[in-house]
Amino acid sequence: MKLTRLITLFLGAVFLCTSCVKEQPKPEEPEEPGQEVEEAFLEVSSLTLEFAPEGGSLTVDVSCNRKVAVKTEADWFKVLFSSKEEKNEYKIIVSAEAYRLGREGQITLSAPECESVTVSVTQTKKLKATCSLKSFSLKKSSNPALREDIEFKFDEKNATFSAMYLKWIDSQEPQMLIPTFETDGEQVLVGGEAVASGRKAVSFAEDFTVTVVAENGDTREYTVSLNCPQINTELPVLHLRPSQQITSKETYVSTSITLYDKTASSTGTGWWDSSEKGNVEVRGRGNSTWGLPKKPFRIKFPEKFSPIGLNHDKAKSWTLLAQDMDKSLMRNDIAYAYSRLLYNKDENWHDPSAVLFTSCLKFINIYFTGPYYDSSKNKTIQMDGDYLGVYQMCDQIERSSGRIAVEKLEAADGSNAEKITGGYVIETDLHEGNHYSATKGIKMTYKYPKDDDCDPAQYDYITDFINKAEAALYSSNYTDPSNGWRKYFDEKTLADFIIIKELVGDLDGYTSTYMYKRRGVDKLFFGPIWDCDKGWNNDKRVPHNEYQPLSSLMIKAGFWMPPYVSNDWFWRFWSDASLRRFVNDRWKSKRAELLALTDRILDENPTRMAKAIEANFTVWPFYYQYSSEANMPASTFEGEIARIRELTVQRAQLLDRLFAE
Repeated sequence: MKLTRLITLFLGAVFLCTSCVKEQPKPEEPEEPGQEVEEAFLEVSSLTLEFAPEGGSLTVDVSCNRKVAVKTEADWFKVLFSSKEEKNEYKIIVSAEAYRLGREGQITLSAPECESVTVSVTQTKKLKATCSLKSFSLKKSSNPALREDIEFKFDEKNATFSAMYLKWIDSQEPQMLIPTFETDGEQVLVGGEAVASGRKAVSFAEDFTVTVVAENGDTREYTVSLNCPQINTELPVLHLRPSQQITSKETYVSTSITLYDKTASSTGTGWWDSSEKGNVEVRGRGNSTWGLPKKPFRIKFPEKFSPIGLNHDKAKSWTLLAQDMDKSLMRNDIAYAYSRLLYNKDENWHDPSAVLFTSCLKFINIYFTGPYYDSSKNKTIQMDGDYLGVYQMCDQIERSSGRIAVEKLEAADGSNAEKITGGYVIETDLHEGNHYSATKGIKMTYKYPKDDDCDPAQYDYITDFINKAEAALYSSNYTDPSNGWRKYFDEKTLADFIIIKELVGDLDGYTSTYMYKRRGVDKLFFGPIWDCDKGWNNDKRVPHNEYQPLSSLMIKAGFWMPPYVSNDWFWRFWSDASLRRFVNDRWKSKRAELLALTDRILDENPTRMAKAIEANFTVWPFYYQYSSEANMPASTFEGEIARIRELTVQRAQLLDRLFAE
């Protein structure tokens, strides 16, 4: 009996190991005579053991008052059953080696009069930490509306995949495209949703973040950027499909269009789809600009219409300015912003009779389908949904309730004394003018009333009024505030007109001058501002060598009123010292606002339309001028923006001196 007990104690003190089916008996206490038998129990501290891929040892506490048997069929872990530490208390020590793929097993503990207990043993898979996006593309096979595959280039520094596509995508939802990509990660997420390569469409309207998730939960983020003006939300979009080649500035061509605005500020109004609303008419426009490679157009709707949220007016005719010579694309935008600041009705500074109209200007991406004459290549090319570039949609300068809102005057009004005094719109016009002032022979076009709806008496009236005004301007007492030029010309709109044209530094500034006359008001008002794309030293011509453009007022250095009349109206105005003082006072009161406005536009526009700008100069080379009149820009777009900013400051400093003389 003593020998048996010694052997039992010895075996209980040794750790027993098994890697196959094996039963380990629990040491058993001898029963004492008369001792009560306890109710059997078998308990463990945990029913699961989970090893990391690196392996290690785990412990399970066992409580049992009977002989315990331990079994396992797994061969990848070892079980060590300890001796009794306290009455009925034992430990099982399980150990496993490192393993990458993951595995499972069980340990079964049993004892007489007890239900068996199973402990699950697992070793988790060693999860990969890789989460790279190897490639990214848009395949035509997955996106039938594309003309070709689009391969994205990877910028490692910025973790960005980018591509450009400048063809029209003929689809109901062109922004929804199915990407194809390669990754060594476990999952790819866009906007928190899983995306499978070649299977799920996502929106490419804005740049978006792709998150690659590794098996172990690590993540890496990438930016995906598609420059496709049709679907990007920077600018409104217009697709022109003329029925034949547009070759003239006089003859309209029936044109199917698609016009929409999905920018953040869009009102959702002013869209046009010719398949639903019918065709519009389009012709060329401009003087020297019509002969440039990137052509301007005039668009005429079949009904009065406010396109893409331009709700200040409903009109049939609108202009599409190409800005081929202006490589900043910003010159007119800045000049019109100056005009809105100075010709501001809410300021209550101007005569209440002044119209104070400034053309709208909205940047727009244009596509073209049809024959198109590219003067830089001296040939007509067939475009098929090709991107034509960034344009500016503007008002047509004309009499209208939301434009130059002078009174309506028609041929039927004849020589009616109550109506014949207005309204009139006049432009000094080198190219098309057919009316001439009596004293200086200033060439003009009467824009309103139009010659096909005008009584001859009305043109006689405005011609006589202009001649009287000119006579007063060149009279000996022309500076007299009551009987001089101020009797016929509005001083305040003249002052603002001069300030804008001089700050812009536009050599053509006074060649084309709009004026208007209201009914019952015996004065000519100046404005609106128009056509400033040659400002900011964008004109290489020097009309008068004695007056260098960068150091002189444009009144003297620029082209004079047509037909380049020496000592023209603006020379004469400026010879009045009281006008110079008046302009200088107005300039000093608005100088800071004008310069701040310049900085704001030059800061904001290049950022908010960065993709469109890049696309425009992919189609039309930046460092290039087809026009023989325009100066070459800075070497880069960013440099040109900086040049305009610097020229504005320099010009302002010059005006501080010249306006005060």
